[in-house]
Amino acid sequence: MLIGIAIGDAYGAPFENLSYKDAGEKLKSDGFVSGRYTDDTQQALAIAELLVSGDEITPFSLAESFLSAYNRDKRSGYSRVTRAMLASPDPESFLVSMSEQERENRKTDGAAMRAPPLGFLPERIKVIEAAKLSASITHGHPDAIAATVAVSLIAHERYYRATPYCLIWDCIRDEIEQINPDIISYCDTCARLKTPDREIILGEHAGYGVPYTESKIFLGAVIFLLASYGDDPHRLLIESILLGGDTDTVAAVVLGAALIRGAEENNVWSLIPDLEDGPFGKEYLMMTGDQLTARYPSGLSIS
Repeated sequence: MLIGIAIGDAYGAPFENLSYKDAGEKLKSDGFVSGRYTDDTQQALAIAELLVSGDEITPFSLAESFLSAYNRDKRSGYSRVTRAMLASPDPESFLVSMSEQERENRKTDGAAMRAPPLGFLPERIKVIEAAKLSASITHGHPDAIAATVAVSLIAHERYYRATPYCLIWDCIRDEIEQINPDIISYCDTCARLKTPDREIILGEHAGYGVPYTESKIFLGAVIFLLASYGDDPHRLLIESILLGGDTDTVAAVVLGAALIRGAEENNVWSLIPDLEDGPFGKEYLMMTGDQLTARYPSGLSIS
């Protein structure tokens, strides 16, 4: 999963913040070129390390993990608000560096992007609780909380049940409706699309792409992409880029879900050699991923 997140993040990063037209032209002219992975992978890695450690998931332990990961290896991609939080000298300061009102109004996709590892928790209720907690320390808007829980549950469905991608939304719909009923009709529509209808998925952002400021649209894009292309991770990466906008975050989450299990023969694996090395590069990600699956074995065998 962590390698999947890094592939989506690093190969999606060169297209980040481009309109879908510009992203398509760049992909056609340059092809896939791996950048360095960004905040998406780093924060997911921080949560994975916390899970591997066996420490309780609390606001303090999450803040401590985020600060540790950032301070040992500063990465790009963080928003101005998040960088200010990460400048905190300790976890206590991190947790009070944003006002309650600011958190409640924050509906960007920054909490959802780091959520996939939480799906490895064996108990579904614990996944939901941990996702809500992780979101709440930085993002309090119902859209952001719902997207974070949804991403965690998508990972949980794939890891423990190997749920077909076309059925995942139906399997998590009830839990998301309890959190934020206002987005359900939109997500239902995205899950049933047969083609990438930009007007439906992106609304007023159709001419641009997925905005990082709207976790509802981010979730709709994730649901559509996995339902349509989840069985072909290489195509999934292409389609994530062609949506435009926050390409690295979208690609990181969907590739992370798609590579939790299966896809052994897919040519997306040919992209791994060009991922970065270094102390926290691909070897470290693979090692941490192995530790995560060892701590939380699924007991499920996929032929």
